[in-house]
Amino acid sequence: YKAKMIGPTNFGYPNKYSWSSSARTDKGVHSCAQVCSAKILLPTDDLEKVRDLINEHLPDDIVILDVKRAARSFVAKTSRDKVRYQYMLPSFMLQDHESMQELLLGTAQSKNDNKRLKDWNEVTEEEIQTLREKFQQYRVPEDKLQKLEETLNRFAGTHKFHNYTSRKDAQDDSSRRYILSFKVLDKKIDKHGIEWISTVVVGQSFLLHQIRKMTSMTIDVTRGAVPQSYDTMEESFSDKYMSINVAPAQGLFLEMSFFDNYNKRARGKGEDLD
Repeated sequence: YKAKMIGPTNFGYPNKYSWSSSARTDKGVHSCAQVCSAKILLPTDDLEKVRDLINEHLPDDIVILDVKRAARSFVAKTSRDKVRYQYMLPSFMLQDHESMQELLLGTAQSKNDNKRLKDWNEVTEEEIQTLREKFQQYRVPEDKLQKLEETLNRFAGTHKFHNYTSRKDAQDDSSRRYILSFKVLDKKIDKHGIEWISTVVVGQSFLLHQIRKMTSMTIDVTRGAVPQSYDTMEESFSDKYMSINVAPAQGLFLEMSFFDNYNKRARGKGEDLD
């Protein structure tokens, strides 16, 4: 509106200019590559200038990377074929259950019960620093990384994901989702010395909390915190109800939306998005 590409009578009514975005994210999840569609008034045919005009009015942490013409029928939400997310997890989370318990109890043990941890509000800054230093030293062994990859691969295909979201049961057809792939991408060490593992998942669409619960299940299976680990994973796709933890939102971000079918139809007309 500030760039004068939406008329005054349409401002505040997104439906009037057909506003749509290609993906929604959980609260706290980052969106690094969102695709949006809208019918706007173009002050020039130079789309790079259009992009720059819009960017002049956006906050520093939001940038329009490209502007493309599309067919009138294009809607970012419904024209998308698949979407890719990345989840960055700290490798120390893959330590086996006993080692992690020993490390935590050795650093922040409850004064009243030597088999329990302190409440979080009782943990001192010194204890937090000690834990941080121990986590910095951890590097995931190759066999653990291989198990992580094998566990992620078990999500590929079509499954019932009612246990990986909320307010859905096994009979709800909308809980069935198709995962094209879930893989380990690479490892990185940040400036604080913490090793991070990047995982990437591609699917047609995802439910609320689905990727974060899939990640939580993967971590627990990989570190041996789940009994009969692979059997438990298979059981989570059955009609049986299972409570699965939700991994933190901070590690997850939307990386790319794909419009393969639309591009096949639009190619040659100057309306494809590639």
